[in-house]
Amino acid sequence: MATDLNNPHDRFFKAAFGRADIAAEFLQRYLPPEAAVVLDWTTLRTEKEAFLDPNLTQHPTDLLYAVNLCGGEKGYVHLLFEHKSYVESRINLDLLRYRVRIWEQWLKDGNSGRLPVIIPVVFYHGADRWSVKRQFAETVVAIPDLQRYVPTCEYHLVDVSKYPDEALRGAVILHVTLLTFKYIFREELGERLPGILALLRELEKGSSGLDFIQSLLRYLAQAAGTDRLSETTLRQAVTQALSGGDETMMTIAEQWVQEGWQKGWQEGRQEGRQEGRQEGRQEGRQEGRQEGRQEGLDSERQLVLRLVRKRFGVAVMEHSRALLKTITESAVLEELGEEVLDCADGEAWLAMLTRRAR
Repeated sequence: MATDLNNPHDRFFKAAFGRADIAAEFLQRYLPPEAAVVLDWTTLRTEKEAFLDPNLTQHPTDLLYAVNLCGGEKGYVHLLFEHKSYVESRINLDLLRYRVRIWEQWLKDGNSGRLPVIIPVVFYHGADRWSVKRQFAETVVAIPDLQRYVPTCEYHLVDVSKYPDEALRGAVILHVTLLTFKYIFREELGERLPGILALLRELEKGSSGLDFIQSLLRYLAQAAGTDRLSETTLRQAVTQALSGGDETMMTIAEQWVQEGWQKGWQEGRQEGRQEGRQEGRQEGRQEGRQEGRQEGLDSERQLVLRLVRKRFGVAVMEHSRALLKTITESAVLEELGEEVLDCADGEAWLAMLTRRAR
């Protein structure tokens, strides 16, 4: 399976649910009781990533686990996760493909007899309402006399955006992960964040705990978007949540926040430049390359403006817009994105920007 996690949602999902103990706790809580009760959760383990066909695996955060049945029965159950931050209309077909590939590999490994049961679980936290049919059969033309020839193939959906907060429970890592995914696309993220981060006080500060906190803070810095969560708001939430605790931990956390913001800026800048170059190659003409470069610059300017708006407000952002249009060097725009994070206030930012725009 591919491991090139191309967005922060995927990376954080893999960091949390790539751990067998977190996955087992999550599945025990959120699978239907009739399914959860027949599984021996102490045996749950992560399957090798190469188990699935990489040519069919379009979503690098699909995780596959094996778990034995209770009562000593031979065989095992595979649990397949699909993580989506948007509504995927063809997920039923994808899940059917995965089933077939898993069974084919199971047979190639020398197993025989009845095929193992596969329970597909779709984890969803997107802003759009989930509207995909829950059974593969519902996506096929319905002809009553032929229905018995169509596989049902149902999946279990966990849509965390629909759960009330009190229903999103678990040990610290699972609890924080579920609440973070629920609010990451919501306007009230900044309001909810101090309470979410406060749960980290109960987390053991071993290496695995620190790794999780690092993944969480970088995810928040990169994925929330400046319209929902400014760097200042995130820093304040971290300070409020971790105050009175380990001072070294506080310093490390602040460093992770800074790294997350810088990485988010760099990725956005790179994306804009790549889009510009791609358009130039497709057009194959000089004007195409110029348009592509201009789009890349526009993307970089928009990133700077969003940062300015969240740090210093709308008025400063509007003053900045005209000045930024005079800057035509990508390297300068990158430097300005970092300057936004360092300037003490809007007045200092505008003074610095005016000098750079001359």
